Amino acid sequence: MKKNKISYTKKELFWKILLTAALLLIAIMMVFPIAWMLSASFKHENVVFNIPIEWIPKQPTLSNFITAFTDFPYIHWYMNTIMVTIMVVILVLTVSSLAGYAFAKLEFSGKNIIFMLFISTMMIPVQVRIIPQFVIFKHLHLINTLASVYMPWMFNAFSIFMMRQFFMSIPNELIEAARIDGSGEFKTFFKVVIPLAKSQLSALLILAFTWGWNDYFGPLVYISDINKQVLSVGIASFKGQYSSNFAVQMAGATLALIPIVIVYLCAQKNFIEGIALSGVKG
Repeated sequence: MKKNKISYTKKELFWKILLTAALLLIAIMMVFPIAWMLSASFKHENVVFNIPIEWIPKQPTLSNFITAFTDFPYIHWYMNTIMVTIMVVILVLTVSSLAGYAFAKLEFSGKNIIFMLFISTMMIPVQVRIIPQFVIFKHLHLINTLASVYMPWMFNAFSIFMMRQFFMSIPNELIEAARIDGSGEFKTFFKVVIPLAKSQLSALLILAFTWGWNDYFGPLVYISDINKQVLSVGIASFKGQYSSNFAVQMAGATLALIPIVIVYLCAQKNFIEGIALSGVKG
């Protein structure tokens, strides 16, 4: 069978070429900093800012990576970041899926008011909440612990809203049928609803992983012990403590980028589907 060829008018073809060129330009602009970071991580400090840029170093070196591991507690930062990220992912997926299901499918007094209160927190900057949170964590003796970094992510308004939007698209007949068969709410949630939300949960997993891995403000405020810090704050301390060694900073940032890239590449299909499905029904 012959495939039907799509034909464009001259005007449509012009706008298609123009749009493609614009998207290509935007893509190059977004990739440029990452490419420069990778290149700089293999350079000696004295040639990092040479103009024109040496994208492929003439004398590549691994000394920047070695320095990151030997002169700094980089392994501790990496392990701390992994622990924080795992806890953020678990808390966000668990709380947001349960809360989203409750707001979408359960009927209880004050549901809409409580949901609006949750959503309204998205309008409050993190910097405004940081002082009362610090006071609370101080009284709970959580300052200078990793728990103070991942606990604030437990009740995330955006992720709850995202899951609620998806659960509203699930037909009520499926849930009613499970209830008629004698299934309780938790069994219905885990046996009927969760299997339908794999793409949505994958998308939320990537977002939660990114939030936890890249969190900077929380660790900066709550943690003072350098050995208990995470990568985002630790890498930034390269410059402050040991002069402006940008090559070592870029090496540390390159290593920190690897897990995010791996997670996204493994779940990108479900991520795109999940983001698309979150707006099926308002």
